[in-house]
Amino acid sequence: MSIAKRYKNLDSSNKFLILFPLWLIVLFGLFYWGNYYSLCPIGKVIDSAQRGVIMPILDTVLSNPIVNYDIVINPKYRIVITPECNGIIPFLMILAAIIAYSCQKKRKIIWAVLSYFVISIVNLIRLILVVKIVDIFGVDSFHLVHDIGGNILLILTGSGLFLLYIRGCFVIENGK
Repeated sequence: MSIAKRYKNLDSSNKFLILFPLWLIVLFGLFYWGNYYSLCPIGKVIDSAQRGVIMPILDTVLSNPIVNYDIVINPKYRIVITPECNGIIPFLMILAAIIAYSCQKKRKIIWAVLSYFVISIVNLIRLILVVKIVDIFGVDSFHLVHDIGGNILLILTGSGLFLLYIRGCFVIENGK
C-alpha cells in the first residue's frame, strides 16, 4: 500500500500527529529560523513589526528607561527584548496545531487570528511582569520569572487556546 493510501486511511488523531510537526517545520522555516532571521527576510519583517508594537507600549507602561530594544533595570543590567521575546514562537506553535487539526477552514482562520491577539497580549503582560518583578526582587529573580514563569504562562495560554479550539471543532463535527 502506498504512503498516500496509508495516510488517507488514518484517523484524524493520527493525521494530526503527522501534520503538526511538519507544519512546525514549515512555519518556523518560513518565519523564524536563521541567525536572527538572516535566512528568512519575512521573519525579520515580522519581528520588526512585533517589537515595533511592543516597545512603545512597554515605554508607556514601564518607568524604566528604554534604549532601542533594551529595558534598563540599573546602570549595569538591561533586559533585552530579542526576537525570541516577541511572542512569535508560541504563536507559530499554536498556528501549526490549528492548521494540522481537522476542522473547518473558517474556524481555523478565526482561531489563528484570535490566538495571535491573545498570545500577543499575554506575552506583553509577561514582559511587563518580568521587568516589574526584576525591579522589585533584583536581577537574580530574572531566570525564575522569565525562563520558568514566563514560559509556563505562554505554554498554558497556548494549550488553553488549543483545547478551546478542538472542543469547538468537536462540537461542530459531532453536533454536541
